[in-house]
Amino acid sequence: MKKTGFIIGLAVSSAMLFLGGPARAQTPEPKAPDPGYSTVSDKGITLQWKVEGEMLKVKVSAPTTGWVAAGFDPARLMKGANIIIGFVKDGKAVIRDDFGSGMMSHQSDLDLKGKDNVADPAGKEENGVTEIGFTIPLNSGDDKDKPLVVGKTYKVILAAGANDADDFTSRHKKIGSVEIKL
Repeated sequence: MKKTGFIIGLAVSSAMLFLGGPARAQTPEPKAPDPGYSTVSDKGITLQWKVEGEMLKVKVSAPTTGWVAAGFDPARLMKGANIIIGFVKDGKAVIRDDFGSGMMSHQSDLDLKGKDNVADPAGKEENGVTEIGFTIPLNSGDDKDKPLVVGKTYKVILAAGANDADDFTSRHKKIGSVEIKL
């Protein structure tokens, strides 16, 4: 009897493995690159970019229903980075231009007497993935933004908040960093 139970258990386990195992939460598929954009990912966060004239067009996406962010050219950790952070609420993108005011902190450029240089804010949430899109000038003239030069390579820090973290202050659940060449 014990042998029969063992064989049945083994058969059921084998069938579950063969058929994909027990049902579990699905991780959203990474976003496919948009034509014309360069694409890089780290820790499940995807950054897409392209230069158009004097502007940098950017898309950031991650498997979250909370916020996503990209920070361009940090000096150390977050310090000195031009951070663009945003989320989608009620189908509308809410995006803010921040400055890495410390190694582990950021503040709105406007609160620091800088300028909000984000143009063309856009965003969507689909299938558990949040994507924001925006355009920033390569050289805004704002002392809270470092000039970006075509042909140079820059570090970009990436982050995503927890599901439903539709704010600019909650801690990240994912962080990554990449290098991009403009």
